[in-house]
Amino acid sequence: MKLHPIFKSRTENFRINTDLAVLKKLLNDENKKFHFKWQSENSFIISLNFSVGSNLIFDTNHPNTKSDIFYYGDLLKMKDSKTEIILKTKRKLFLLFLMIIQTFIDVEFPIFMIALFLFPVAIVVLLNFIKSEEDRLLKLFIEFLNHRLNS
Repeated sequence: MKLHPIFKSRTENFRINTDLAVLKKLLNDENKKFHFKWQSENSFIISLNFSVGSNLIFDTNHPNTKSDIFYYGDLLKMKDSKTEIILKTKRKLFLLFLMIIQTFIDVEFPIFMIALFLFPVAIVVLLNFIKSEEDRLLKLFIEFLNHRLNS
């Protein structure tokens, strides 16, 4: 298993058959099941309203978000009244940093061997949890767009 890809940011691209101005109006609808905030004219950030793990464990208080599970979004105008949506997560370097620190912990041998085994397992479990929360946010965003575009 390569460690580099699991710590990289995640990017999702969508092409919508809607003009950029119309899509921006749709995104301004307040009836969302996720938190939405414009960053600039064509960029935004979406986050889960609440994520048990990130709200209770990390509590990083990123500006303009309600949880540590979020995507940065950009809207790109394309030809023929189409718009591309690019969603990107942040890197998970804090987990890599924790893994590096863990390898330098100086404790007694039996405890060190247990920690050396359990810590990577905990990181993998945490990464899977974060991925599932990112998937949930992505699903909420796509469902919202589909509902608004089809109504």
